[in-house]
Amino acid sequence: MRYLLLMILIYTSQTSFANDIFITQSGDGLIMDIEQNGQNHQIKPKTTTSKIDGDDVTVVIRQNKSDNLIEYDQVTGDDNQIGLWQGENVYGWESSSSHGNNNSIVINVEGNENSVGHQQLHNYHDVDTDIQGDGNNVWTNQQNYGAKSIDLTINNDNNNVDIDQRNGNTSTSHSVTIDLDGTDGTSLDVNQSGWAANSLSLTQNCLTTGGCSVTVTQN
Repeated sequence: MRYLLLMILIYTSQTSFANDIFITQSGDGLIMDIEQNGQNHQIKPKTTTSKIDGDDVTVVIRQNKSDNLIEYDQVTGDDNQIGLWQGENVYGWESSSSHGNNNSIVINVEGNENSVGHQQLHNYHDVDTDIQGDGNNVWTNQQNYGAKSIDLTINNDNNNVDIDQRNGNTSTSHSVTIDLDGTDGTSLDVNQSGWAANSLSLTQNCLTTGGCSVTVTQN
């Protein structure tokens, strides 16, 4: 049986604040779509035992505007898809009419075929993602002005990471810290570009046999 959970929280007022969502979910076939439009929203576990556990799960979270947090430390199961958007436009494309600043994503994915995507638009965002093995496949895009950071840990299996940071300014920079692991996996592609110094710290340990391949571009 396939379950559908659709949560849409939309606030158009500039003074909309603080809606907290705590999620514990167990079961297969979940489709969860959450939209928060406003400031100071949080999606996080209520306790350290709160988790999303099940196979064939799709989680989509969109947070528009500033000072929002997505923090989830247990997502487990096979064939899961996770898409996280924060910043200017909750649907993932740039919109000059609504800026989102100072947003944060912290997520821990435990096991199997994994697929996690993040996008953060506009100023001062950070991503901290820990994926503990198996299929992996991570995509992260951060763009527009202000410093942004990405901290990604994967230990290990097949990987296939694509990281894109664009457009800083002369007083801030973009930073990426990545720690993959062996045996096999990788195929990493990092692109840092913009108007400021970029920093990259990469620890990798593939040990080949049909794996590895790293491409880094810094402008």
